[in-house]
Amino acid sequence: MFGELWIDRAKGVEARLAQTPADVRPYVEEFIQKGYVIFRGAVSDETVEAILADKNGIYDDPEDYVLKNSGTYLDPVELKKMDRADRLIDLYAVSPAARDAIAAPLVSKFLQVIFEDDPIAMQSIYFEYGSQQSQHQDTAYVVAEKPLSLAACWIALEDIKEGSGELVYYPGSQRFEPFLFSGEFKSWTPKRDGQEQHKEFLEQLHTQAKERGIALEPFLARKGDILIWHADLSHGGARITTNDQTRMSLVAHFCPRSVKPAYRQSVPNTYREVKHPNGMYFTSRHYDLAPVEKGHAKGALIYDGGVTKRRQGPSVADVPVAARSLAGRVMRKLGLR
Repeated sequence: MFGELWIDRAKGVEARLAQTPADVRPYVEEFIQKGYVIFRGAVSDETVEAILADKNGIYDDPEDYVLKNSGTYLDPVELKKMDRADRLIDLYAVSPAARDAIAAPLVSKFLQVIFEDDPIAMQSIYFEYGSQQSQHQDTAYVVAEKPLSLAACWIALEDIKEGSGELVYYPGSQRFEPFLFSGEFKSWTPKRDGQEQHKEFLEQLHTQAKERGIALEPFLARKGDILIWHADLSHGGARITTNDQTRMSLVAHFCPRSVKPAYRQSVPNTYREVKHPNGMYFTSRHYDLAPVEKGHAKGALIYDGGVTKRRQGPSVADVPVAARSLAGRVMRKLGLR
């Protein structure tokens, strides 16, 4: 009904596992059991450092970046230092290193196996600090055309310390009884479903875990580790107890190429699926990736929640975002902004 993957079906799993390449099979078996799997040292130190350097580009060329805080789009031009609630959206659109990390060879191969298709990275979020987000399932917020045809990865960009708001999850929670918003939907729409249903959704995850005797597990990763989780794995961010302790990480969400992100309908003229050499595809709601397809490092910003329009004023509303970004960058280098 919701497009579950073969790993979640009642029949045929063992036969399909027998056909899985030997180097991937143990990871798939662990994923089926726990709802997540860890690839240790999947990203090199050099790639991690390149991602962080590209992230820091927000201070030199802020018009290239999309910044959110608690769900609200902010103007990167005004950013002095990232705080706990700041998020960089689709960093892979401006960072070749981020694309390389997300498309790490074993990760791409693993996703190809569980999707039975080439994977598309459809969204990414960079975190400077722990999210402290409530336990949740991604299907409530990250919407693919088939809700359960979804997976996500979490890439550690530094050694993660206890008290930093580390990632935590309920192992096996992908098999919890499903919660349906308004009795029929996997995704939450505030206007349709309301806040009370959302609260009920969050609370029942803890209730089901308690009934099954499942305790939260933390992910104290080493730099370069990647954790991939199931669409319905309950996960969140622990409370930050060590002030100013960063938890630099990069999250990406995936769907099979035969399944599209729901936002495709919002960007029909700029929706592109750009292939990485490792077999992963990338697309974005916020960037047109045509320049990347042509060999350039960065995509062209197309949607930043109205930030560029507010920054420049209504008189330039019809000027393309890319042109306005270039003009703003020139003004900054000339000391005019």
